Amino acid sequence: MHLKFVTCLIVFMVAVSAFAKDSAPIVREEQKIMVNGVEELWRLEWANTPSPVCSPDEPDIWSTCPCAGFAFGERGDLVLVRQRAGQEPERLSLTSLFTGELDGPADAGEAVLRRWDVDEKDLKESQAPGFAARVRARPAARIMNFQDYDHDGKAAEFAFQVGTLPCGKKMSVVIGISGKIPRLHVFGSVEHPDKPLILQASHWEALLKAKAPIKVVDWACGDHGSHIETELELSADGTGIHATRTEYRCKKNGTRGRFVSKEGL
Repeated sequence: MHLKFVTCLIVFMVAVSAFAKDSAPIVREEQKIMVNGVEELWRLEWANTPSPVCSPDEPDIWSTCPCAGFAFGERGDLVLVRQRAGQEPERLSLTSLFTGELDGPADAGEAVLRRWDVDEKDLKESQAPGFAARVRARPAARIMNFQDYDHDGKAAEFAFQVGTLPCGKKMSVVIGISGKIPRLHVFGSVEHPDKPLILQASHWEALLKAKAPIKVVDWACGDHGSHIETELELSADGTGIHATRTEYRCKKNGTRGRFVSKEGL
């Protein structure tokens, strides 16, 4: 066989092998969960090697508002996989949730996920030698914290950040399964079941703990110069999650004034 042909063949095979390795899914996190007494395996997978975002190497970036909740992170094409014995795996694209309509450190078409948790001392120590290496030595941040946000008695969903709003508001959805929809899905409200319900992470936490309908201020008078105050009413019952937004005009003294509008989310 001609030496030049053999050399080209070897180079081609090495390139194909490298491509296959790089394109293979990369498990970011996997957890076992019990659903109706049956063990399942849920897994977050990068479709290929993710790239860093809000990196510990960039203290002037990771500490900014768009990186809130995403530092120290990665970005790429992300999928949630659900495996059950004897059944085909379910797959849900999480990249599609990043539409570019919210602030954040990545463009539309890229999912962003925290890789290592941020410590309260990090901002002070970020200029110290070896800081980035110490961050990367930390264990991976846990993403799938299963809870019962819809109060159906099953902790089979988790909150997932999809963007930010000024300044540092961590905008999140809830992903998982429910009694009404036993397949992987992004939770919507009863009023708009096919539309992902996007709330601040703190508001999801408040709903999780609530024993009755709650009201939370979503955007206060004066927040970034706002002349409108927005309040959310949230609740969960046997039919699902209910969410209503009410807007009020702000008075000159910065307090809530007259009613403007009300709508279901």
